[in-house]
Amino acid sequence: MDEHIKTAEEFNREVRGWNSRVRKQLAANAATFQDGKRAPHTYTKGRWAGITEGKLKYSIKNTTHKVDGEVDGVGFKLPVHGIFRLYGVGNGQPRNGTATRSGKAASKRIYRKRTPADWLNPPIDNNMPELADIVADYYGDKVMAEFRRLSENYGNSEVGHFSKK
Repeated sequence: MDEHIKTAEEFNREVRGWNSRVRKQLAANAATFQDGKRAPHTYTKGRWAGITEGKLKYSIKNTTHKVDGEVDGVGFKLPVHGIFRLYGVGNGQPRNGTATRSGKAASKRIYRKRTPADWLNPPIDNNMPELADIVADYYGDKVMAEFRRLSENYGNSEVGHFSKK
């Protein structure tokens, strides 16, 4: 049995490493799209005026959230056109030929044939067992350390010993 008890810093480093590896896999998936931006695009008018969108593979960011010095959440930020690519929608074309918002009639006009591409979920799903192992090891070590502390405080008299009654 390994006697090393993982610290919060080691746990945070492992989770950030996992998050970074998955982000790289997401970027690699996004790089496989043939059609897309050749260069960053800045909108000149309308609702998005002044906003610049870059290539999807360069726009994916990873985040972590901490509480009491321990990572308690991981996430990925990506531009809205990444979600459009996932669903196969855009430029007024509805998802699978049906409206995605209730009460809206589906447009039958197809501006450009768009197909859904599940580029986002597989890297996350495939790497989830690794993240689960990292979390289980850390919190298992925390429970073991607390158990040892309690057994030392109570003199090993009743904590950790089972009797046949």
